Amino acid sequence: MANEPARKRARSKLSAPGTAALVQPGTAAPRFLPANIVIDEEVPDQERSKPQVDGRSMATPARGAPSGRSAVGTGSGATPAPAPPAPETTPVEPGTRGVTGPGENLGSHETPSTETCRGLAFLRLSSQSQPSMNVSPLIYLNKEVVTFGRLPSNDIVLDSKRMPQMISRAHGRVQIRQPGSAQQEWIISDCGSMNGITVNGEAVPSEGKSLRTGDVISFGRRTHPPEFEFVFEAPPGGALEAQQEVFAASEQMQRITELEKELKAQREQNHVQAEEALKRRQGSRTALNISEISSELACCICRDWLVHAATIECSHSFCHSCIDRWLQTKQFVCPVCRKEVTREPVRTRAVDTLCEKTVGRLSETEKADYQERLSTAEASEARNRKLLKDLQQSVDEAIKGGKNFFSINQNWRKRDKELFAQGVKEYTGCARETYCRLTGLTVQWVHSADEDKLNQALHNLALTDKIFGRPVEEIRRRLLMYLQYG
Repeated sequence: MANEPARKRARSKLSAPGTAALVQPGTAAPRFLPANIVIDEEVPDQERSKPQVDGRSMATPARGAPSGRSAVGTGSGATPAPAPPAPETTPVEPGTRGVTGPGENLGSHETPSTETCRGLAFLRLSSQSQPSMNVSPLIYLNKEVVTFGRLPSNDIVLDSKRMPQMISRAHGRVQIRQPGSAQQEWIISDCGSMNGITVNGEAVPSEGKSLRTGDVISFGRRTHPPEFEFVFEAPPGGALEAQQEVFAASEQMQRITELEKELKAQREQNHVQAEEALKRRQGSRTALNISEISSELACCICRDWLVHAATIECSHSFCHSCIDRWLQTKQFVCPVCRKEVTREPVRTRAVDTLCEKTVGRLSETEKADYQERLSTAEASEARNRKLLKDLQQSVDEAIKGGKNFFSINQNWRKRDKELFAQGVKEYTGCARETYCRLTGLTVQWVHSADEDKLNQALHNLALTDKIFGRPVEEIRRRLLMYLQYG
């Protein structure tokens, strides 16, 4: 009872504005705190339940922080309220976003398994760090180079709502040297950021700084409390083999990805090349086919496309006018193979059709030249037909008039031979055969005459020098050629 006035005075002091008082353990902290009062809170339960790596806790209470719960309050009339629970976070690996915005759920990231994480170095979010956005408490360094910055293209994305653009777009990186060996080390480098990186309070030099277990890394400006402060933890020496396997698997997956990209690019290139080759083949197919068959559809006498093709016994084909002039020179052999020609050439309409279709694919100049030669040949045939018609009409009139002509079966005088030779030399082909019919020399007569009559015909036609005394069949063939070409 004696201490009652003292208790009242103390109670009035605690309720005075702008003052702070300790709240007894087990009571809730007041809602409002003066801005200059720093609270050392008890380590949250989630810090105590940090995952273990080789028996060591990943979470360490801040140096000098009391283990008991403490709070401050203002005024005795303040209504106590429970402290808000700490946000739940999940470790992430490089390549995922290390900071999320409001409404995003970090729990959607998959937590690496124990087998995967064993033997890996990692960055642990400091217990004193208070990011303005959710940050993963564990960042595994499972790549040779892990980048940090504000851009989404970084492996670990850091951003600050409290101090916008405090973190540069490409802020820094952590690189492992000699991975998988006993001399492996992790080097942190500043990528030319605006606000820099510190390790244990010292700025990272341009050449980078080697990290050791327990090093405190801070990204951006020095704030109180720090916003992006991490503690580096290197893997224990016994996990070297596991780490080698992880890095080997990572390199293998990276190589597979590169090979898949190369294969896809090669397939696309092959597809483009195949399309271009197809277009080239289609464009040159006509020229290729023409070049292949042009030699077969060319006359070896005039060296041009066949016009009114004619084929002789040896199956070689020529322009009809070309082979006709050749045989008129009494060269009864093939111009190509030199085999004997014993009968007149035969027109081949199929070859004419093939030539016309092939020439139709040529240029306009070549087509015009071919049409000109074709018109000339047709005009010559038309003249020969008219000449034959007129000659047949004259012969028929002479026979009907009872005129006497030389007979092939009689012995002609020298004057008779000269007169007949002068008249027959103006004709070839069917017209010549018609003229010879006046003397009785016809195809039927040649095939039916005996040897004496055949020899008499050779004498009358002045052919004895080359064929007289030869076998009968050879004499017949020569007389048949005489009916066409002389």
